[in-house]
Amino acid sequence: DNNFHGTLPSEMFTSSLGLANIDIGGNAFEGTVPKGFGNLTNMKLLYIQNNKFVGTLPPELFVSASLSMLNCSHNDLNGTLPDELYGATSLRTLDLSSNEFSGAISTKIGDLEDLTKLNLRSNKFVGAIPSTMGLLDELISLDVSFNLLSGIMPDEVCSLRNSSGLFTELVADCSGSSPQITCANTCCSKCEIGHGA
Repeated sequence: DNNFHGTLPSEMFTSSLGLANIDIGGNAFEGTVPKGFGNLTNMKLLYIQNNKFVGTLPPELFVSASLSMLNCSHNDLNGTLPDELYGATSLRTLDLSSNEFSGAISTKIGDLEDLTKLNLRSNKFVGAIPSTMGLLDELISLDVSFNLLSGIMPDEVCSLRNSSGLFTELVADCSGSSPQITCANTCCSKCEIGHGA
C-alpha cells in the first residue's frame, strides 16, 4: 500500500531473477500483467491485488513450478483463464475475485489438488460449476458467488464439504426467489442473491 503507479519496470524481470515473494498489492499499477513474471522461476507468492491491471492473465505467470499463492483480486482483468493455470499444481491459494473474467470454469480446475482457498467471486464466469471441483480435497474455502453460473452445486462438491472437517466455507448464488445455483440443504455455508432476484 504505497500508492505506486504506472507500469512495472521491465528491469524487475531481468535483474531480480531470484525473487520468490512479490507483493505489490494496494497500489495504482496499470497496464497488462507483465509476461516477464515468467522469468521469475523461483516465484512462490505473487500478490498484485488492488491495482489497475487490465487485460488477460498471461500464460507466463504460471511458469514457476513452486508458485503456491496468487492473488489478482480487485483489478480490471478479463477474458478466459489460460490453460497453463491448471498446470500450476503447487497452487494452494488462488484469488481471482472482483475482476471481469469470463467463460466457463474449466473441468481442469480439479487438477489443482493442493488448493485450500479458491475465490472466483464477482466475475462473469458462465455455465455450470464443474463436478471436478470435488477432487480438491484440501479445500477450506470456495466462493463462486456473484457470477453468471447456473445449475446445481455438484454432488461431488457437496460430498466433499460434508465429509471434510476442513471445508467450512462454500459460497454460491443460491438465494432469492429464483436462485442461479441450486444448493442442497447442508451443502452451501452461505447463499448470496448474486445478480438474480
